[in-house]
Amino acid sequence: MPRTIRFGPYQLQPPLLFAGYRMGDVPTAGLRHFPWDATETEALLINAYDFTKPKYSAVIQNGWVPARDLKFVDKPILIDSGAYYFLRNQNVSVDPAEILQIELRSKAHVGVVLDHPFLPEARDKSRRIARTLKNTAAMFKAACKSNAPFELMPVLHGHTRKALEQCLRRLQRLSRTYRGEGITRVGIGSVAPLAQRGDARRATEIIATVRELLPDAHIHCFSMGSPLLMLLAVYAGADTMDSQTWIVSAAFKYAQVPGSYAVRLARRDYATYSAFRAAIRRFARKLRDLHDTEQFYVKDWISGRRIDPDSESVAEDYAHGLTDLKSNENLHNRACHNLWVYNYELARYRSATKADTLKSFLEERVSRTRYERTFKWLQDRRTYSASSGRR
Repeated sequence: MPRTIRFGPYQLQPPLLFAGYRMGDVPTAGLRHFPWDATETEALLINAYDFTKPKYSAVIQNGWVPARDLKFVDKPILIDSGAYYFLRNQNVSVDPAEILQIELRSKAHVGVVLDHPFLPEARDKSRRIARTLKNTAAMFKAACKSNAPFELMPVLHGHTRKALEQCLRRLQRLSRTYRGEGITRVGIGSVAPLAQRGDARRATEIIATVRELLPDAHIHCFSMGSPLLMLLAVYAGADTMDSQTWIVSAAFKYAQVPGSYAVRLARRDYATYSAFRAAIRRFARKLRDLHDTEQFYVKDWISGRRIDPDSESVAEDYAHGLTDLKSNENLHNRACHNLWVYNYELARYRSATKADTLKSFLEERVSRTRYERTFKWLQDRRTYSASSGRR
């Protein structure tokens, strides 16, 4: 029977993506309308820090709720604290009590504790972890006084097994003190900077270690980036993750491709228009190959109509609809396309797990990419863990 995780009133089947959304992305970032239905998005992440800004602080005070106002009804919503904005700062300039009040008012189902993430080279990791634990205690205590159907997700930090174990012990004590139970749901912090710098091996090792320490917990990873890296994070032990890369990469004219690196579809990257056309054709060919081998399809991202890229002309017309010749006129199409690819890949992962073809699916996806060696290492680790009695 497939594993499920409880999330508010929902029973979720992992792996699952929480699509990151910043207040105002519709329409100021180039999105023409909310993309959730067309892209079959299953979960949403919003950011409490957005509501500390003057433009939106009054909004959250006056009855704004994401399910209604972001047109994301009857689906799970996670609200992040916004701690990632302070990754490069020595201090966190927002108060945990303020963040908790915003999270409660948002009517999201789960909120993230205000932690203080760090870069790999940070010299004040211990101080940041101590601040995270202090905020956790304060928010757990305050949340206990609320009768709202709301749960706080603590955040675990550490770039070594020893650091993770020490942080987890303290989180477990806090959880038992204020909630009467141990950790059943946790976010993994300070992993995204490792992944962004190309250290996928270390990032996935942290995820795998947390899974060993918490074999039955819901494990969430923040800002996992590309679809390829997302698949590795899941294989390492993550249940859910979030990403804003679907829209951020679209702003930089990148379009995602299942089983491949993102392709930059920018006219100025090519010396001649004919070279640009050739790049479009190569991208379209990848879509056709995916359609032939996996029945992959796309959509008209304005109407939601299905498009099967089963011919050269259809695939190239679609690819042209992802490019800009003037400014960012097709950002909406690229963003929706990217989010569709993220959701498609996780649906494929679930299907491959059920069909007992996960190994071959992942081998095909990471073959000839920079993640191939990390995947092989994860396979060996899983084999060792199974033989030694670990999960």
